[in-house]
Amino acid sequence: MPEDSKNATEEIKVSDRRPFTTTGERRTPDQPKSEPARAQAPPPASGAPGAQEVGGPGAIDFDSFVRYLAQVAFHQMTGARDPATGEVTASLEEAKQTIEILTMLKSKTQGNLSPQEARSLDDLLYHLRIEFSRRAAPRER
Repeated sequence: MPEDSKNATEEIKVSDRRPFTTTGERRTPDQPKSEPARAQAPPPASGAPGAQEVGGPGAIDFDSFVRYLAQVAFHQMTGARDPATGEVTASLEEAKQTIEILTMLKSKTQGNLSPQEARSLDDLLYHLRIEFSRRAAPRER
């Protein structure tokens, strides 16, 4: 585009933003000092701890964590097969400790949970306690 057709009112303003003058004295800027933009840290490698973003795929929330602990307690009650002997052994004491951990979480998070999270935790504790009492009771023959 030829220079003749450019708008004559367009002006280019050049601002010297160097903090020092040519003699080395500190310059008082005529523009307000702005903070430089901070560089964001690169995302962690996929195998590193904390690699998943909150809400990303595979992220865990409170409800998922509580359900995981309930599943652990249930597996402790039902037992696992010993590969050496083939015998199924249950650990009611470990299941009791896991249920107590869930009970502690309930008391420590009182008033901080959504209604759905509180209801889910209450339901899981109820069913785990029923199953524990059923398995811990002496069997009548």
